[in-house]
Amino acid sequence: MDTVHNKSCIQCPSCKTYVPIPLGLRSSQTPVLVDSRSVDAPLAATTSIQGYPLNVARVSQIAPIPMRAWSPAINALSDYERSWRSKFWRTPVLIHGIIELVLTVLIIILEIISLGLTTYRATGAGMWGSIPFMTAAILTIRQVTRWDRSRVWATRVLIAQMVLLLFTFILIGIVNNFVSSNSFLVSSAYIGYYELDSNSVAKYRVMQAQLAFIILLMFAGFAYVGFYLFVTYVALWKPFGTLDTPHLFSE
Repeated sequence: MDTVHNKSCIQCPSCKTYVPIPLGLRSSQTPVLVDSRSVDAPLAATTSIQGYPLNVARVSQIAPIPMRAWSPAINALSDYERSWRSKFWRTPVLIHGIIELVLTVLIIILEIISLGLTTYRATGAGMWGSIPFMTAAILTIRQVTRWDRSRVWATRVLIAQMVLLLFTFILIGIVNNFVSSNSFLVSSAYIGYYELDSNSVAKYRVMQAQLAFIILLMFAGFAYVGFYLFVTYVALWKPFGTLDTPHLFSE
């Protein structure tokens, strides 16, 4: 049987002579025995105790094993919520929110321009109507940048988008009424008989552009509603056969 001479030497199993242990491998505590595959070759020294080849290495020389960070909030999610967040794509929703924000800003700018040209039949609809537009756009962006695409916030944004759609219908009616009732301003026959105010014609063009942006914003609102229904189907109904309505507004 092989025996250890002292703490600084170890007996060679073949020639029965004592070989000093390198200082770097000595420790005042019991050596840690590890598999040779878990450390690099330069950091381990092959020895034998009772005929079994082992590697002795210092604990400080073994690279730490990376561990995944554990988050109570993430690990506490239900299967429904995990499935929802995996299907509720971050980038498309973020782009959608940015597009709505840009359209809203353009609508406000055009309203300011039209009011600056002339106050004829001015309603300021582009100003007060943009409040729900801006709210819906900001909430859409924040649900993927701050609230991690949770279903609760996605449902709240859905409500904001429905309010956005309601106001787009109202503004389309107001602006379209102005455009349709003042189409004579760009009629060649009318221009031939009357000297038109350039500001009135410019206001008409501005209102036409504003109407186009409002219609685009309306389609953006419908796009979010459609996407929400699509995610509900592929994330909840198709795999689980449920809509999980009790958790629409609370996690």
